[in-house]
Amino acid sequence: MDIFDGRYEKELLLGQGAFSEVWKVRDTQTGVTLALKIYNPTTGVDADGSEMLTREFALMVNASHKNLLRPLFFATCDNCPYLILPFCEKGNIGKMIGKMSEDEAWKLIRDCASALAYLHSMNPPILHQDIKPANILLGENGEYMLTDFGVSTQVKASLSRVSNQDMALFSAGTISYMAPERFSRNNLPIMANDIYSLGSTVYEMLSGYLPFGNDGGLLQKKGADIPEVPGDFSPLLKKTLDDCLQEEPWQRPTAEKLEEIANHALREPESRNIVIKKPEPEPEPEPVKDEQQTTVQPQPVSPQSGHQSKMPLYIIAAGIIIVALIAIFFLFGGKDDEQALETVVDTETLIKEAEQNEYETCLALLQSDQADSIQSAIVRMTALADKGNRDAIHEVAYTYAPIPNDQESDRRKRLLGWSIDADGIPTSPEINQQAINWQEKAIAVSDSTDYKALYWLTYYYINGTIVKADFSKAMQLLEKASEEASRQQDQTFKQKIDDIITQLRQIQ
Repeated sequence: MDIFDGRYEKELLLGQGAFSEVWKVRDTQTGVTLALKIYNPTTGVDADGSEMLTREFALMVNASHKNLLRPLFFATCDNCPYLILPFCEKGNIGKMIGKMSEDEAWKLIRDCASALAYLHSMNPPILHQDIKPANILLGENGEYMLTDFGVSTQVKASLSRVSNQDMALFSAGTISYMAPERFSRNNLPIMANDIYSLGSTVYEMLSGYLPFGNDGGLLQKKGADIPEVPGDFSPLLKKTLDDCLQEEPWQRPTAEKLEEIANHALREPESRNIVIKKPEPEPEPEPVKDEQQTTVQPQPVSPQSGHQSKMPLYIIAAGIIIVALIAIFFLFGGKDDEQALETVVDTETLIKEAEQNEYETCLALLQSDQADSIQSAIVRMTALADKGNRDAIHEVAYTYAPIPNDQESDRRKRLLGWSIDADGIPTSPEINQQAINWQEKAIAVSDSTDYKALYWLTYYYINGTIVKADFSKAMQLLEKASEEASRQQDQTFKQKIDDIITQLRQIQ
């Protein structure tokens, strides 16, 4: 008889992954059948891993929703953290792949979206990050329940390090369900990732295979179109899955909206057959000819059927303007250089105005209290920053910045789903590294005149958790920041900087 932690009799190994194994067990004290999940069962975890797991499982235990398989108990045995969960006799939905009816698909969407809406609304929000058939269980009454939620990438990285496992081993089982943005440079988890993974899962349950095979959103990021789910399914179901699988995060529905759509489809089945028209392709513009019949063929932006353009509007506008410039060149034929020059100047102004409009649109979105609006704004602002827009770079840097007790910065981070400590500092090393990168970029593009970015960057050299503590480096940054704040007549911020300088000198 194999007894775990002096109490739980192991009866059957239900599953095994890179970092954990799940057993069907009998509680010898009560006789109740339960599920036991053991993390790093062969190597255990170090103190950091145990602390992180304890902190995150505290959030999980407090999550109470009918479509969440909430852990009953968390403890550690021989340095191995473990969870006790209710045992679901019917298991996960993997055995239903390719066999699910439309009615069941709507129930699956409704139940999972309802659970996600609850998790995403928590403070701080909990992101699932690993939705797939193996993590969706079938309850006694036919309800669908999410499990294995709330374990962050940071914890998985810690488990990987202790168990000497490669993180690629973890990714191999879930990459098929990952959203395109998870393969980009700014790949921090957001709520929209969960919506994409749910869409991929439902697609697989209906068709028997994943929309983008084993490559997941990586294939889509390389230009693959969203395939329509095969089979005799309603237009609304196909459209809903199409929306969930959109490449751009802000084009996907929120969990709350998805639950609303599914509830309506279940209450009024006839509504599923509403024909949803896809936009007609735009007519190709006429070629522009000069007096010698030289043809300049503009390249139209060809919209994907049923999808919005992947490029920001200001980039599309710039492209159209460039085409117009070429046409003007041929039309004028060098006859009126002064007028052509004025046209070029006007065009540059239009491009700058389009970029400024995009920036102001992002700023407006950042004022929203809706998580998806904030996520959309940051993604779009980051795209603008990547083009070299100084204001956008500063705004992204501000969002990532470690600013204790800053209400606006805290609000953005929470709506983005980032965990922050009591002082408003991100707890994720990945986010903090991104913060360092953006502060340095803001300093570089401003020729070291961005005194706020200089001040924010100082935190990491004082704190010493992400980069090596370096009080000399911190003092250099602070003195430059103080000088710039004075030059730009921001006396309030200068005083804040000078107070830190005084404290550092006392320590030294």
